[in-house]
Amino acid sequence: MAELLAFAKSRPARAAEAKDRAASPAARAASPAPIKLLKDQGERPNYLERSTVRRETGIPGAAGARARAYAAPNSDARSASPATISGDLQAGTRAKQAPRQKPARLYDQKAASIAKSVAARDLSAAGAKNAKKKGLSDNAKLAIAFALLACIGAGLYVSIPEVTRVTKVSVLGMANTTEKEIVDALGLAPNSSLANVNLRAMEASILANPKVASAKVRRSFPDKLIVELAERKAVACVLVTEEIGTKSIAIDADGVAFAYMDSIADSGRLPVLSGIRFERFSPGQRLPEYLRPLLGDIAQLAKETPSPLEAFSEIKVEKISDSEAELLLFPSGKTVPIRMPARLTKASLSSALLVLDILAGRQGAENVDEIDFRTGTIVYRTKEAQAG
Repeated sequence: MAELLAFAKSRPARAAEAKDRAASPAARAASPAPIKLLKDQGERPNYLERSTVRRETGIPGAAGARARAYAAPNSDARSASPATISGDLQAGTRAKQAPRQKPARLYDQKAASIAKSVAARDLSAAGAKNAKKKGLSDNAKLAIAFALLACIGAGLYVSIPEVTRVTKVSVLGMANTTEKEIVDALGLAPNSSLANVNLRAMEASILANPKVASAKVRRSFPDKLIVELAERKAVACVLVTEEIGTKSIAIDADGVAFAYMDSIADSGRLPVLSGIRFERFSPGQRLPEYLRPLLGDIAQLAKETPSPLEAFSEIKVEKISDSEAELLLFPSGKTVPIRMPARLTKASLSSALLVLDILAGRQGAENVDEIDFRTGTIVYRTKEAQAG
């Protein structure tokens, strides 16, 4: 209690000292109102009032510090009025209640993202512009290349026929044909060149010659055609009777009667096929299909040296049906023929010749009309139609 009384007695003295220290009118006008109210009422301050007064006055480190922070640079903090201090306190409260600002790093990241998007857009625009320029440049190059190709093509179209005009023909494989026959079949015109000739048509025209089995025509630049022939080879001959007499016709392994024997090169000794008739014969006609195996057998036997086929002077074909025939072979120097199926082998012919030699030394051989080898068993047929 004594301390409170001492505080009340010393209060007027402190107020007077504060009044004397206020030298300027602004300082006198800024004296604290709550202290003046307590003096007029003459009430004794309690602990609560004391603490309230201290909060309203500028306490170092609290409101005074905030007041100094918001004051003008040249103003004196001690001359601040209670209203100014109260406003500073409210401003500080609002500052505490205001939401905390985001860190500057987030703003930097957003700005970087925006800058990156803008850069990407600019890069895309630049790429599209460059692509457009490149496309125009490529189109120009293609147009120039096309024009050059067109000029080159026109020049080649005019110059190639002249440079490649056919002036030479070489024919390979001729034996029974002549070069004139082949060249005439090519049908070359004065302006024919290697660039415009039809090789397939030329080959077909050459094959129209019955003596030719196959033909191939190829180019040889700059001005030459090469013709490769494979002519037919005679393996047998057929006798035909014409108005001018009997003539021999050459037949190859495919059964084609391709030429008269007197118009081809010597083919050696050929077996003669009889029993075959041609109506109005012309080179190129074919024998019936069922005789082709026989002609193949003859061609195979002709390759063997010596061939047992040379021991027979004639092979007569006797037709059994439209698809079947049998053979009657006449050996040279003997009168007994051999009847066989329409297939010939070296073994069968050798066996027939051996039987003929054995029969020639037996008594009564003159009565044998023919020897039959068709069944695999040797059968002697006599003139009286008796088998022995």
